[in-house]
Order: sequence, then C-alpha cells, then structure tokens
Amino acid sequence: MSALVPLPKIVIVMRHLKWIGSALAIVMATAAAAEESHVRARLVADVAELRAGERFHLGVLLEPEPGWHVYWRNPGEAGLSTEVRYRLPEGFSVAVLQWPTPVEFEQPGRIIGYGYEEPVVLAAEVTAPTEFQGSLTAEIEASWLACKDVCILGSTKLIADLPLKGADLEASKTAFESWAELMPSEGGADAFEFSVTGGPVPDSGSVKLTVWQNWKAAPGTVEFFPDPGPGLKVEGVRVQTRGQLTRIDFSISRLKSPRDPATMLRSLIVIEDERGKRSAWVTHIELD
Repeated sequence: MSALVPLPKIVIVMRHLKWIGSALAIVMATAAAAEESHVRARLVADVAELRAGERFHLGVLLEPEPGWHVYWRNPGEAGLSTEVRYRLPEGFSVAVLQWPTPVEFEQPGRIIGYGYEEPVVLAAEVTAPTEFQGSLTAEIEASWLACKDVCILGSTKLIADLPLKGADLEASKTAFESWAELMPSEGGADAFEFSVTGGPVPDSGSVKLTVWQNWKAAPGTVEFFPDPGPGLKVEGVRVQTRGQLTRIDFSISRLKSPRDPATMLRSLIVIEDERGKRSAWVTHIELD
C-alpha cells in the first residue's frame, strides 16, 4: 500500500477544539476531586491477598453519575482520553493498561465520541517480586474528562498498602466480573473473514480504505472503533451491514511525521446481538 502523506500538526489540535465551539463549556478543574467531577473513583484489585511472585490486576473503578460519560483511549472526534498512572514499590512491574470495549455516543453538534457511560474498570496486570517484606504502598493516579451539558476535568490519587489493604474488595469482585466480559478478544477468525481494499485519495494527503467482513453468521448491529494512536487521524467512518457482509469505509491520514511513524492501525470490531450482548475483537490493518 502507498505510504501516507504527512499533514500539518495543527489538524490534531483542531480535532480537540472542535467541540468547544459548539457552545459547551469546559470547566478547567484539574484538581477537582472525583465527586466534584461527577465521577466516583475507587481502587480495585482481583486478588484479596498478595503473594510473592504473583500476577494480579490492579486498577481504578470509575463510576460516572447518570447522564455523564468519560472517554476511551481514542475519545473520538472530540474529547480527552482517560489516563491512569501507576507508582509501585521497587521490584513490582506493571504491564500496559487494558481498556474494556467502549460505546459510541453523539455529542452536541453531532460530534461522535467513544467512551463509557456506565461504571468501568481500567486496570493493568501487576507482577509482584519473588521476595518482599512488610507493608508497601502503591499509588494510582487517574485523570479524566467527564461530560454531560458541560465538561469537567477530574483527577484523583488512590493509595493502597500492599497486600491490598486499601482496595475496595467488595466492589472489586463485582467490577472485575463485568470487566472480563467487556474485554475485546484478539483476532476474530472464529467469527469472520477480514480483508481491506483502497488507496490514496489524489491531492488530499489521505488514504481511503474499505474493510470487508464476511461473517460466519449474521452479526446483528456492527460497530467500528478506530484506535489510531499518535500520528494518525481517522475520519468519515461509515458502517453498512447486509446479511453476513459488513463494509466499513473511512479515510486515514498521517499527521506531521513522528520519529516512529505508525505502520499499523489498531481497531475494534464490535457486534451486538438481539439480546443486547456485545462482543468485540481487536483487528490490525497494515498501512505501509
């Protein structure tokens, strides 16, 4: 496939300013406590007792008030990605943050956002050292943009004594049961066949792509969540399904070249059946 043509960096700035012009105010409250930003935040873990050398999940449970939402790792056409940062004792290691499947919502000005309107766990796998003694302190800092009629920046610092005396264990059990059901799977070969067509759009600096999915059974509602990461911009997403065939059209362009230009577009393919059950798969599209 032809290489993507770089575009000026200002494009990504406008992407995040677009919503501001739609008469929604953003309240600059970076130090706001969770309750002031209409989001409750709790530290959660999937083990009740920590053992040396053990792997476990540690994260934050975010509970937006009714009508409010927070954002996925790709916030969509406007918004701000939620961030979670770990500070762990020496010898503990943390893997990448794991993101449950988001939902799509329409914001004022018919701007599409991706995120969470219901309680959500953002967690990562932590590995304990083979030896440790006494009580140790772990910190998680979380920050988010919560939106309804206005948007409020919120943040919190959560502290737990290892082994996990500060974790909300009752909330943890229920939260991680739901979390496991919302995590996307890799691949999708058991559900569909996947191909991509398309090429450069003349004089635009972008590439128009079409994803074709042949499902092994009629899928119900199909959603597409691009996760372009830094340096890429995805626009004009359109999803059409007829029977066992889904067509997904979108354009993708490269912002001003970073040091390591992205060569892969990560995305989620999500289906919802007649009972409202959602299933999601991670897909990767080669760009170069």
